[in-house]
Amino acid sequence: MTNRVISRILTKYGVEFEQILAPQKGYRNTGYPIVLKSGEWANLILYKREPRILSKILGANRVSNYVAQHGLPARQTLSPKIIRLSVSERVIYGSLYNYLPGETIPWEAYTRRHIKLLGKTMSDLHAILANAGGLADTDIIAEYEAVLARMHRYFSDPPVQSAMKQKLNLLLPPQKLQRLRRLLEFSRELPDQQTLHMDFVRGNILFEGHGDTLEIPGILDFEKTAHGPKIFDIARTLAFLLVDCKYVPEEKVRKYFLNSGYEKYGMSSLHDAFEEIAFDLSRDRHPFRVQRSEHILVSGVGSRKGQRLFLQILEELVSLFLIHDFYKFLRHNPYEYLEQNEHFVRTRNLLLKRQRLQLSGQ
Repeated sequence: MTNRVISRILTKYGVEFEQILAPQKGYRNTGYPIVLKSGEWANLILYKREPRILSKILGANRVSNYVAQHGLPARQTLSPKIIRLSVSERVIYGSLYNYLPGETIPWEAYTRRHIKLLGKTMSDLHAILANAGGLADTDIIAEYEAVLARMHRYFSDPPVQSAMKQKLNLLLPPQKLQRLRRLLEFSRELPDQQTLHMDFVRGNILFEGHGDTLEIPGILDFEKTAHGPKIFDIARTLAFLLVDCKYVPEEKVRKYFLNSGYEKYGMSSLHDAFEEIAFDLSRDRHPFRVQRSEHILVSGVGSRKGQRLFLQILEELVSLFLIHDFYKFLRHNPYEYLEQNEHFVRTRNLLLKRQRLQLSGQ
């Protein structure tokens, strides 16, 4: 978008400015940093075309404004007005926000402090959103029921199965998804149902400082905000971290994010609300046995039934999100080039380790 067009948009907002800086392109939007006459900065964001984008912008603005008003550094609108542009027969929407400092970090730069701070900030975010009411329109469980149905059709398709076997030496038997369907049905009974971020990941978190001065001065992109059990939000971020943190062992990622960050220093509890449901559930309604499992116990967490139930459901949801990421890799890339993508390779290896994928020769 040219500076002339951006200037006209700013005029519609009644904004006096000194300078329009170089655009910053994101996955689903482009931001234009603006130096205002007052010396402060603003950020004009133009959103890429996608289904229901206007609804997503409105929902994201509602949630991020609420979070900012309650003390966390979320992106905040400077005007309720949403701009509608017609560009080359396409409709583009835009909104004007405050400008948040800090920078995203490359995936290999994650340290213990980054992971702990991420956990603490998510915990604080959940504490604030627990009382937010119906800010989000999307039902996260219904959304993933639809995702699971699409994945089942895809992995049941004989040409897909043949291509996976020949080009990737992989199989994902569709019956592996049945347990996840039961998980989603069971999830409607879970506690801590509230507004969620659902994209609380490296590219949407701004960091600033180093060592003891490290902080998060910016939380971005609430476009995937939804309503559902907060364990979905935790699992979505944990799945991202397990792939991103290639220099941090898995057990350390869980410890830093869940124990040291979310539970110890944050305002929310991971699993207190699971105590009652763990004892109340009868076995014929409960798709998981509440038992000890070496790969889910972290630094002493898991001694009570509620804690163990929480951790088991968390790991099942992590598998769901990893399978969905794997599915998106396959849908949007030629199979023969996937081995060159390190994120794909790490996602595949995690799913093999979890026995959700299998080598075709086995």
